[in-house]
Amino acid sequence: MKDNKKSWFKQFWPWFLIGLPMVAVIGSVNLLFTAMDNKPHMVVDDYYAEGKAINNDFALINKAKELNIHASVKQTEKQLLISLQGVADKSSISFSLYHSTLAERDISAMLTADANGDYQFQSDQDLTGKWKLRIEPFDKSWRLQKTITLPRDTFKL
Repeated sequence: MKDNKKSWFKQFWPWFLIGLPMVAVIGSVNLLFTAMDNKPHMVVDDYYAEGKAINNDFALINKAKELNIHASVKQTEKQLLISLQGVADKSSISFSLYHSTLAERDISAMLTADANGDYQFQSDQDLTGKWKLRIEPFDKSWRLQKTITLPRDTFKL
């Protein structure tokens, strides 16, 4: 009679049973490194100070309502054309787009009025997705703010 006993390392089942946990360990380590490389951005570091600033934001937004200041924004490709109504002084404005999830996509710019009294913003980056649009004068005496989803032809603030 022939002896069919093989050493353990020459058999299938021990390697199969060792392989299953090893695949889980390798997958976990891979997931750990992926998570460490793609850390979420803290949008706000100090929540208390941000909470206090919200009241000031509401005061500026209400001031724009009192002054009957409105804006209409028209998007064409990578350009936004902003028309302000109710503003006597067409000096420079602070224009900001805050992306809802990616802080590195946030955009802030100072815009000056063209000959028609409109403001033009051009961007090299793709303006698609959910954004918080904020328009303020240079002296920050009022504020227009709205959450928008781009692309969009025309919208009002």
